Amino acid sequence: MTTTERRPVRRGRSMKVRAAAAEASIKLLEYDKDPVPQWLRDVAAGKPTTVPPEQS
Repeated sequence: MTTTERRPVRRGRSMKVRAAAAEASIKLLEYDKDPVPQWLRDVAAGKPTTVPPEQS
C-alpha cells in the first residue's frame, strides 16, 4: 500500500471487547484493594457511558 491509496476506516471497539477489558480492570483494582469507579462498572455491565474528565 502506498501513501496515496485510501486506507480502510477502522471502527471502534465492540462493546464485548470494552466490557471484557473493564472486567479485567475491575479485577485488578479489587485485587489491589483500590476503589473501582462506577463508570467502569457500567462499562463492564455493557451500559454505554462516557468517561468523566480527569481531575487534577
